[in-house]
Amino acid sequence: MCMSWHQLWPGWLTRCALAAPSADLTDGYVMQSLPVSPNGRFTVHDRRPATDGGRDPARGATNRRAGRVAASMMLAMLVPAGAAWAGPFSPGKGGPGEAAFADAGIAGFVGPAGEGVTATSTNGNYVNPIFKGWATGVTLYDPSDELGPYGMNGIGRPPGYALDFGDPLKATGQVTGSNMDIVSLGDMDATEIAAHLADPVANPLGTLVLTFDTAIANGAGADFATFENGFVSQYSTGAGSVSGQMFAELGFVEVSTDGVHFARFPSEYLNTAPSGSQAYLTQDVSNIRNLAGKHANAYGTSWGTPFDLDDLLDHQLVLDGLVDLNEINYVKIVDIPGNGTFTDSSGNPIYDAWVTWGSGGLDFEALGVINQAPEPASLVLLGIGLVAAVSRRRRS
Repeated sequence: MCMSWHQLWPGWLTRCALAAPSADLTDGYVMQSLPVSPNGRFTVHDRRPATDGGRDPARGATNRRAGRVAASMMLAMLVPAGAAWAGPFSPGKGGPGEAAFADAGIAGFVGPAGEGVTATSTNGNYVNPIFKGWATGVTLYDPSDELGPYGMNGIGRPPGYALDFGDPLKATGQVTGSNMDIVSLGDMDATEIAAHLADPVANPLGTLVLTFDTAIANGAGADFATFENGFVSQYSTGAGSVSGQMFAELGFVEVSTDGVHFARFPSEYLNTAPSGSQAYLTQDVSNIRNLAGKHANAYGTSWGTPFDLDDLLDHQLVLDGLVDLNEINYVKIVDIPGNGTFTDSSGNPIYDAWVTWGSGGLDFEALGVINQAPEPASLVLLGIGLVAAVSRRRRS
């Protein structure tokens, strides 16, 4: 079935899609990704459970996260009864309506036309300078659908369009705000999900691993933001769409220092199971946190979903020294087939439009880096400055 998004947004057909899961049932997996090419694709070689370690009070991570969530919940209690969202997290649409939430979207563009308004040749907006860098490379692209003719089980070039949803390099470079400038991770139907559960190595979830010229570091607030191509629906239909809600295709986010050990961000999904068709499912994303795809980035609006490395301070891989939060060289995006098979960190089932195809599953547009690791030259200069300061103190 072709997913014609013009039914949800007036004007034109933007994409077609399909959806289903793979071996990442919860947030508790470590994936070792090594490229092999018997069929020209990368595959996942090794997957090991990663248990949550004990809390480290000295780090204060648990208290900081609890404070942020509590603040968001207090804000949710103050939302007027007629508001379009009801959960404890940001409503995902950008602007003053979500500015005070801990996971408020980060504008892809700023300028005279307003925050989060996509730049055009005439409106004067420009890419938000909060972003110090962007993804520059791809080490793994393994969609769950086949690369080839665009259709029920293929990611490729739609007839009549000079674009290709199977090009992973579209995930590199600056945000564009274009819902067509994306790479799709694919989706799975029920049969494919069953195959994934039986053999996750042979049938992985759609996966994309990005690299950077300069590593991401853990600084104040959000450290990077992901841009999908979600949008606010303009229609209510019998196929799951509710006007004013977000059409969001969701994914897990993981980070790594060495490209072998990946720590997954803890996520929260508080929406209940949909009733009826999920084909065009929209949802209240104020019930979603730490999943890629929750913020709008299409049709003139551009907001990124923030990720704060503080959320991983008590992850076991970090405590074991296998992931250095001040040297993140890899970010992995893993599609979530949205039939409820896959869960958040607390075991709550996750739903989104399902099953989708053509440009199925999560459609990734860009990753903007906010906090970067210092360049080696900067570290040398810093060291020289510290030595000079110590010398001055000794002479005095």
